[in-house]
Order: sequence, then structure tokens, then C-alpha cells
Amino acid sequence: MQIVGALLVLSLLVTPAAAAARVTASPVLLPVLSVVFAVASIEGGILLALGSSIPISPCVTTISFTIYVVCRLAGTYRTRRWGARRTAPQPT
Repeated sequence: MQIVGALLVLSLLVTPAAAAARVTASPVLLPVLSVVFAVASIEGGILLALGSSIPISPCVTTISFTIYVVCRLAGTYRTRRWGARRTAPQPT
């Protein structure tokens, strides 16, 4: 049970922040987007779990990962289209 809780906390703390860092470089917009992504993940996971027999934690984790993948693709598209000077700094 502790492993599931640790994975859920990780998916609600780290993944939304990483997704927000892929789409913005603004120090003001980054935490706002991170909170929006986390709330969307938890609300979507709860609603998805209510309509199915799957527990809440896999639904929340899946939605959080999907948001990250979409933001990663958007960041890659933006880098290719407008160049590296208008994008967020990439983590090393």
C-alpha cells in the first residue's frame, strides 16, 4: 500500500511540474500550470474511476502521464517551429 501511495504522490507532484516546465519558461506561469495540471489529473481520475471498476490511483496516474506526453509534444513542436530562443530551458 505504501508503494501505491508513493507513486500517486509522485504522479501528483513531479509530473505536473515537469509538464508545465515543457510548455512555459515563465516563473509565474509555471506553478499555476502545475497546479492546474495536478487538479485536472485528480478530478479526471476520480470521475474516470466513478464510471468504471478501476481504482482511482491508476486513473490519476494515467491522466497525469497523458498530460505530460501532450506537453512534451507541444514543447517539441514549439522548439522546431520557433527555435530554441523562445522555449523553456531544457533539463540536463
